[in-house]
Amino acid sequence: MKPCLLLLCAGPLLMASGPAIKCDALAGKSFGKDVTISSATLVAAKGNLPEHCDIRGVIAPEAGFAIKLPTVWNDRFEMVGNGGTAGTISMGAVDGAVRKGFASASTDTGHDAGKEPLATFAYVTPQNPNGHRKMIDFGYLSVHETAVLAKQMIAAYYGAAPKYSYWVGCSTGGRQGLQEAQRYPEDFDGLVVGAPGVYLTGNVTRRLWIAQAQTGDGVITADKLPILTKAIYEKCDALDGLKDGLIDDPRNCPFDPARDLPPGAFTTAQIEALKKIYGGPRDSKGNQLVPGELPGSEPVWPDNFIPPSKTVLPRSESQMKMMMLNPPPGPTWDYTMFNFDTDPARVADAAAILNPRNPDLAPLKKRGGKIVQYAGWGDQQVNPRPGIDYYNSVGQKLGEKEERDFYRLFMVPGMFHCNGGPGCGSVDWLTVVTDWVEKGTAPDRIVGAHVENGQTTRTRPLCPYPMVARYKGEGSIDDAANFACQNPGK
Repeated sequence: MKPCLLLLCAGPLLMASGPAIKCDALAGKSFGKDVTISSATLVAAKGNLPEHCDIRGVIAPEAGFAIKLPTVWNDRFEMVGNGGTAGTISMGAVDGAVRKGFASASTDTGHDAGKEPLATFAYVTPQNPNGHRKMIDFGYLSVHETAVLAKQMIAAYYGAAPKYSYWVGCSTGGRQGLQEAQRYPEDFDGLVVGAPGVYLTGNVTRRLWIAQAQTGDGVITADKLPILTKAIYEKCDALDGLKDGLIDDPRNCPFDPARDLPPGAFTTAQIEALKKIYGGPRDSKGNQLVPGELPGSEPVWPDNFIPPSKTVLPRSESQMKMMMLNPPPGPTWDYTMFNFDTDPARVADAAAILNPRNPDLAPLKKRGGKIVQYAGWGDQQVNPRPGIDYYNSVGQKLGEKEERDFYRLFMVPGMFHCNGGPGCGSVDWLTVVTDWVEKGTAPDRIVGAHVENGQTTRTRPLCPYPMVARYKGEGSIDDAANFACQNPGK
């Protein structure tokens, strides 16, 4: 009989289980012809990381994985997502799950970023014949295959399947979570979906538009950003009735660069560039292709939007030329060559693989699955509007009441990409979803915190979209207790 003891972790108290076989025995088991196990090692406890079985290997053709199974197990499985173009295993997040008693897993999504940086993994050459399969693995398949494998290993190691399985991811990890919910609803009981790149091809298109807008004299320099930020907050901070350093819903912000900036602070070319950035990509006939940037993310434009962008533009350029355009133009192409009249149609095949936009989540709802989605209104990397549009499309497909029964969206004013910013974005999202799955406690109000130097300086309720937090009129504006969730406009 396998050993067990009581373990308290996120969610309700469960009976914690121990292994039914030795760790190294997993290396000798077959988990299918496409699975190669390179090692299965019992790792002794060190610091706050408990003793666990660490399994490494590859799912054909090239999807590396890590699965960690704690000796004292809480009967749950937590799989964690990736960021950017992936290519690495999210070991820190895996270890974080193991510390809480979860069996955990991560995949590199089919390629090694050290050998194939950015999106070069998807470009088919004689030296990289698996390029298209790697794109599919990056798009969705490797996550599913790793989840299935991890559950098989859990059953073999502990002699029992997990009672509950969870997904946790932000950015690329959020996109992966929605892919799972749509394509493989049986994989997870609860999903935490942060800042999902639900419209990845459109988001990359937007970034190329922003780069093209800043050519010649139109470049926005870093020294201009404090001026821009101040003008925006002076215009829009108090629109919700409270001047608190947060823009409640930047879609309501009527900021106009040509009208609202201090005279002489920006050149005519820079103002035109800003109008394009906020206006978003359009073709030569003026048709909107992708939503533009929302006001509020300006403090983190360096390294994201304004030259020299060392992260976002090189990644987006690589994604477009190596993975999205059909046929892929390859290494000699650069962002200035993207044609907003003809090239959007060329990403349709990639969009079908990369963009999780199917609103039919009925299979997930039917089996009792839950989704908690969140995003920052000040997200500088993944425009939050397509994620909201997707959430609305699910309500249109299934009915708004039916959607709220299993899927809720929380928008965080002032939060940047996944975290950071002046907003109250520090939340234990996993506990929110486990309480919903295991206790039936639907999240009607979540208290988010703003933390500086380890100290909580403000709390604020986060409300299920489209509800918003409104000040009751008395008490500290830094205390969530003095706010109520209500429908916008009231």
